[in-house]
Amino acid sequence: MSAIVKKSKVDLECRAFSPEWEKYFFTERFGQAQCLICLKTVAVLKEYNMRHHWETRHQASSFASMSVAERKEAIVKLSGNLQKSTSLFRKQTAEADKVTRASYEVSCLLARLMKPFTDGDFIKECIMVVMDSLCPEKRSAFESVSLSPRTVCRRIEEMSDRVNDSLKICCSNFDAFSLALDESTDIKDTDKLAIFIRGVTAGLQVYEEFLQLVPLHGTTTGQDIFDAVLQCVKQHSLDLSRLVCVTTDGAPAMTGKKKDAASLLVRHCETAGHTQPIHKVHCIIHQESLCSKSANLTDVMSVVVKVVNSILYHSLNHRQFQALTDQVTAH
Repeated sequence: MSAIVKKSKVDLECRAFSPEWEKYFFTERFGQAQCLICLKTVAVLKEYNMRHHWETRHQASSFASMSVAERKEAIVKLSGNLQKSTSLFRKQTAEADKVTRASYEVSCLLARLMKPFTDGDFIKECIMVVMDSLCPEKRSAFESVSLSPRTVCRRIEEMSDRVNDSLKICCSNFDAFSLALDESTDIKDTDKLAIFIRGVTAGLQVYEEFLQLVPLHGTTTGQDIFDAVLQCVKQHSLDLSRLVCVTTDGAPAMTGKKKDAASLLVRHCETAGHTQPIHKVHCIIHQESLCSKSANLTDVMSVVVKVVNSILYHSLNHRQFQALTDQVTAH
């Protein structure tokens, strides 16, 4: 039988740095022995390794001819220089972190207020003018904050990716969730599908978040809306077996019986083997409209709609109506 050779593990030997090894101009940093002269480290905390390093690299240097007192003084001086360089590096790292954080904060503010990315340069110019007037000695610290359009764009994209990742993690913890779909057209005649999600976890914590805004450049049939919803579901890794409700507006592509988006989504879940009941619900505004039609209240709703349109169509009427509500202290 061949003998089994056991290899000793250095990290299990619990070696400690001995103060006597300072005579080789070594000190302990981060659990390793580091040379104070060339700043190199040895693999293992053993006197042989440090003595070998001293004899092969620094035996012929001026440090070898020093007396004991001079050597102690040199060790203290070199240790102080090493400590200063380490603290300076940490200070520079902390300042760099603060500068980066400030850049992210301003980029987040620009994105929240929907301002152009180029406003970052204008904001920095304003900051520098204020700094020159109040505390010009700190100009270099504020001047290093990068707010160029490309940097602001990159910061916003990184924050968006992090928000998207956190949203995926939040959605993965839902025991049940519902989707709300709203399709409308913007001022540039581009159809947009807004998708909202509301879910509940096992601890009965309810979350309601805006999931995605999907542009619909072509047709807006029920199949197109269903494809956009299915793509959004795949991007956010949603489990359709936990879908319990779909809320839509009153568009025909949403509220049909066979080819609408909600019915296609329900049939897709049934085809995938999901047997949970899925409720289809109208949003509250369209519920009122449907109720007025079924209850023969069309005359009332038509008058209300005409009055509201008349007030909001003309700016003068809108201002006068606001003044009237202020006078009678009504919302």
